[in-house]
Amino acid sequence: MKHLGISVNWVHPLPKSSINEQLQSGPFRTLIFNVRDPVDRFISAFNWRSIILCHPNDERHRGKKKIGRGKRTVGGTKRPDEFCKENYEEEEIMLRETYESNPNVLAEALCHDSPLRPRAEQDFGNIHHSTTLTQWLDFLIDSRLVKNITNDGIQKFLVLPVEKRSGANETLFEKHIENLQRHLLKNRYGVDASDKMMQLAQEKKVKKEEEKRRLNKPKRDTHLHSSSKFHNSTKPMLTKLGECCLARYLIDDYRLIQSMLGGEKISNIDLAIAGLDPLDAHPVIQKACTWGNEQHKQECRGDLISMLMRRAKYLDESKGSCSAIVSAE
Repeated sequence: MKHLGISVNWVHPLPKSSINEQLQSGPFRTLIFNVRDPVDRFISAFNWRSIILCHPNDERHRGKKKIGRGKRTVGGTKRPDEFCKENYEEEEIMLRETYESNPNVLAEALCHDSPLRPRAEQDFGNIHHSTTLTQWLDFLIDSRLVKNITNDGIQKFLVLPVEKRSGANETLFEKHIENLQRHLLKNRYGVDASDKMMQLAQEKKVKKEEEKRRLNKPKRDTHLHSSSKFHNSTKPMLTKLGECCLARYLIDDYRLIQSMLGGEKISNIDLAIAGLDPLDAHPVIQKACTWGNEQHKQECRGDLISMLMRRAKYLDESKGSCSAIVSAE
């Protein structure tokens, strides 16, 4: 965004009360928010922390280190193949010993009928990066906090979904980013100027890529997080029981996603997730996919619907317990 003259306050990996307060009463009035399927987010968080935390007999460099001519500081977040994060012994032991470095063990422990659920709920919250969507957006959901939002506070809520739809080779995230840049520039400078700026930015990007190819430098995915670059695809996935129990534990996140779709009818999903009521939230939540051109609006909504459809059979609690649903399959 910076190369286009757009300044954005980046908040990661935990919410900041100071930012939320400025969204409640100003001067911040626009919130750009990434939305990923809640179950996928948990698996990613669990596996990522398992990768980057130092474990006993770890041969990687512990902590951070300054490297290169510019003395750039790197650590486990950027280079988990060479560095690990220290001083997280309790979390690392919990992931490795209690849950066997397997997200499914924790997911199944979250089943309603599991005697391990109370401990599992506590451990879920102790995993860094596991903050739920409803926790991130509590100031737009909790009625005690919503009442503090003034006319000078948040007016726009722009969602960037990260979802690989069934049959797709990749997500539309890069396209959503481009649409966001165009949308913000259009609002600030008008259509003609924004188109020219986007064109110049694209030409500059092409020149950089050509220069990298000339120097045999590897292509860098601008928006790819380290957890994706160093993700081990052989990591254990969820069983059907684990998926069901985790989806139900995170059901308020899915209800929030449904709230983002607004009050419009969704013909192919109404029956699929009967019983999943939208979460009561500030009206701005319904503006999640109402920005950009019509194609973008449909693609944004389509990504959110895809998240709901993938977990639909487990989110309808009227169908019985997860054990009963899985046994009947």
